[in-house]
Amino acid sequence: METKRFKNWWFLALNGGIFTIFGLMMLFFAPEFIKTLLIYFGIVMLAGGGIMLLAGINNIRRDKAGAMVLVESIVAIAIGFALIFFPEASTKLFLIMIGIWAIIIGIVQLVVIVNMKGEISNKNLLLANGLFTIALGAVLLFNPFLWAIILVKIIGAFAAIFGMLLIYFSFLLRKIKPASTPIS
Repeated sequence: METKRFKNWWFLALNGGIFTIFGLMMLFFAPEFIKTLLIYFGIVMLAGGGIMLLAGINNIRRDKAGAMVLVESIVAIAIGFALIFFPEASTKLFLIMIGIWAIIIGIVQLVVIVNMKGEISNKNLLLANGLFTIALGAVLLFNPFLWAIILVKIIGAFAAIFGMLLIYFSFLLRKIKPASTPIS
């Protein structure tokens, strides 16, 4: 089992290469690329919603619970249509929804911190995280596209750095020889 880890160092290098390419694409993307990606995502949502719709109808025919699946399928189909035919407007709505969600999550984090009993060692870190989440949500509400682009660039930089570190680590693993196991 130990030797497999060392024999498959190339798999780690391949993952690192994929992360690096993904990160560089995120760093140097064009807005048209994102719109095209959203349209493809809309097609996937539409297809998934159609499959869920068929599954919900099939469940109802078999006297199983299928109402929730039907509701989810209708929502998925609606999102798919919106992304295909109105990518810019649906993207803005999506980013605003993420902003609202981030504000709610930040407030919940702050409420949890205030209501925690006892001393917590990372309370300041949790407080900063809650405040940062609220701030991120607020900026996404006021200028969703600008902040989304900045976040994509940050994620791209981290992915590229992580990919390069994976490649480096894989070559370090390649040089390591497995230890021989003692016979008992």
